[in-house]
Amino acid sequence: MLFDIKRVKENKIRSRETRSRSFLLKRVFSDMESRILDLPDAWEYGLIEGCRSTELKELNKNNKIKISESIHNSDKNPLTDLYANLMQLHWSNDPYSDFSEKVKLLKTNGQFLCCLFGAETLNELKDSFAKAEIKLFGTTSPRISPLPEIRDVGNLAAKVGLKNCVVDRDIIKVDYKKILDLFLDIKEMGETNAIIGRRKSLMPKNLINEVEKYYFINFSEKKQEGSAESIRATFEVIFLYGTK
Repeated sequence: MLFDIKRVKENKIRSRETRSRSFLLKRVFSDMESRILDLPDAWEYGLIEGCRSTELKELNKNNKIKISESIHNSDKNPLTDLYANLMQLHWSNDPYSDFSEKVKLLKTNGQFLCCLFGAETLNELKDSFAKAEIKLFGTTSPRISPLPEIRDVGNLAAKVGLKNCVVDRDIIKVDYKKILDLFLDIKEMGETNAIIGRRKSLMPKNLINEVEKYYFINFSEKKQEGSAESIRATFEVIFLYGTK
């Protein structure tokens, strides 16, 4: 077991009102909505998990599609022609089982889509934490979730029986004025650390300062002469499409 699923759910619940401020999630949800709208509208029933209906305004107009934040059990729901999962599956303790359960929701030839964070996400922050903790404490602790490589997602899709798979990614660079702005954005997206072995005490101020120092040394950006420096964070979002 890698993730504290109870903590994951608590983080997602807390973010219901704040994630609407996230530029990144708006971009990802909009991208997924466009991908679904581009599919032939030949289904009788579709299911989208991982967001509220208000976050997919065009799809919410389609009465053949159910949009839900909650996780659905394949034994308790009608089979669907379309299944999409938004930004949930990177929190899986058993990706094969969880993807298999989602594929079971589909009718034969049903269409499967998902998006999730990939391995390049927050690499700069991971590196800065490691350097800061080694300097202050002589060791490191789990701060950033291990995330799948794009090839891992493609291989997993084949293993669970999806066909005609297409896997692509979007690399999104976001600038922040200070490290606390990045921490706040992560929190508002509901993506705060939920690794079982995480430190559960409040992060000490000296660690925050040291992380920020290393971040600015190694990953700062200055857009133009005379402008203030900012730190840049990378988010990799992996998109998967396949049919059953």
